[in-house]
Amino acid sequence: MPVVGEHRGIAPATIGLLLSLRAAATIACRLVMTPMLRVLGRTALLTTTCLLAGVLCAGIALPVPVAVLAVMLAVLGFCLGVGQPLSMTTVVQAAPPQARSTALALRLTGNRLGQVAAPASAGLIAGVAGTAAPFVMLGALLLAAAGLGVRGGRRDRQAGAAPAVPAPRPRRRPTDRHRA
Repeated sequence: MPVVGEHRGIAPATIGLLLSLRAAATIACRLVMTPMLRVLGRTALLTTTCLLAGVLCAGIALPVPVAVLAVMLAVLGFCLGVGQPLSMTTVVQAAPPQARSTALALRLTGNRLGQVAAPASAGLIAGVAGTAAPFVMLGALLLAAAGLGVRGGRRDRQAGAAPAVPAPRPRRRPTDRHRA
């Protein structure tokens, strides 16, 4: 973002505010995660936010006004914030109980590799195709992930998978135990 901002003539302080806004939205999404899961389900929520994040990330390449860029980054941050906890729970649910720690370790390793490889590849792509090209590439990757989510969601529905958020069990009062 700082390079794109400099290329577009956006002041560094404004870029800092834009990045702070994105980070705040990433954290704020946690406040409404549970209701969103109840309404949409895990697969639909993850797929929808990947799809929207892909479009918005690629949209950063467009020369939009700073106010529009602020809205785009806030919504992008929100969508990306949904993916982190949902991908962790998806890994935990997909892995057999005895392999959960290994699966989470592999996910974390993949994240760290991405944190090293992404800036290097973004620099190479930006050097060849322009400063906004890495955002288009990331947007395409997010759209591909959304496509995989749609495909996985169809497969889960065909297999009769359990609902994403199980219904809460009624709580028993201490006196109920003695009546049964």
